[in-house]
Amino acid sequence: MNRKPLYTALLVLGVLLLLVGAFFATFEHKDVTETVAAKGEARYNRFLALELTLQRLNVSATALATLDPQKMPLHPGDTLVLGDDAARVDADGATRIATWVRGGGHLLMSPGSTVTAVHTPLFEALQLLDPRQADYACSTIGAAGAAGDDDANGVALCGRRFLLSSAAAAAVDAAIGDPQDGYLFARTRMGRGSVSLLVNLNTLSRNALKQTSAQRFGWRLLAPNMGRGEIYLVYALDGISFLRMLLRDGWPALLALTLLLAGWMAMRSARLGPLMPAPAMHRRALLEHVQAAGEFLYRRDGGRSLHQLACHTVLARQRRRDPACAMLNGDALYTRLAERSGIDAAQIAQAFQSPANAQAFRACIITLARLRSRP
Repeated sequence: MNRKPLYTALLVLGVLLLLVGAFFATFEHKDVTETVAAKGEARYNRFLALELTLQRLNVSATALATLDPQKMPLHPGDTLVLGDDAARVDADGATRIATWVRGGGHLLMSPGSTVTAVHTPLFEALQLLDPRQADYACSTIGAAGAAGDDDANGVALCGRRFLLSSAAAAAVDAAIGDPQDGYLFARTRMGRGSVSLLVNLNTLSRNALKQTSAQRFGWRLLAPNMGRGEIYLVYALDGISFLRMLLRDGWPALLALTLLLAGWMAMRSARLGPLMPAPAMHRRALLEHVQAAGEFLYRRDGGRSLHQLACHTVLARQRRRDPACAMLNGDALYTRLAERSGIDAAQIAQAFQSPANAQAFRACIITLARLRSRP
């Protein structure tokens, strides 16, 4: 019995078992997380994670890109998180928001640069900021939600501090900072409501809420009216319409385009009058054709055929007008024609004779033309 195939099969099986064992001995299962670019609403809504988190906690929250009263009817107990530049709020919107805050609303926003923010309609209506500029500073928000400097798991809150007016500083009930050096965060009472100013809203935006410290700090930021009303998260503000912006900022380009269009229309439109002399005709006039034909016939036989045609035409016309002429010939005919036309009979007789030269031909044709024109 040949055992060679059996040994070969056992060898191959052993090699395979060895390779499988080596693979499982060296294989390491590892989960790898890759960060990809945001898609959909997450690309433009910086508060999407905050909105979803609040909704999972059964807190009513709505993300908007407008301050339209139809979509955002502010009531006492509501909270407004303004994530866009406060300078984009117009005077009517600023008056409405300030009145709502004093009636029991909670406004959370970032002042940005106090030098420019103090002159915006919203901050003029709220009268919160001191126009003086403070220094740049950083503070770490720990996992417990308090500010500190050495919490490794905290969230850094950095930016240029802002100063509050004396009345607003006196009503501060929570803050990170002090009235002398400025604040990174301050919540001040205003009427029955409150305004929370944060140096920036990065701790509430996008992936920052993955950290526990940011979640706790965000909960404390929204605490004044939490559970009392709607939370409106305004991540952007709609600008003016495209047509209004074009008329306001693009009028030089519109003027240039209008002038170019007017010039093109003037160039392509029909002229009111000729600016250039009329082009030469590509054919001769009818009189030139007649004259050329007469000159050809005259050169062919000295004008005798033309003279005969003219005589026949005159006689036919006279005989139609005076039937008596049809019975006459020779001198009697010439006399009759002289009586009717007033032309000398000898001249008429000469006209009916064959011309000897061009001058005689011309005289005969003139006389025959006079006869033809007489009634």
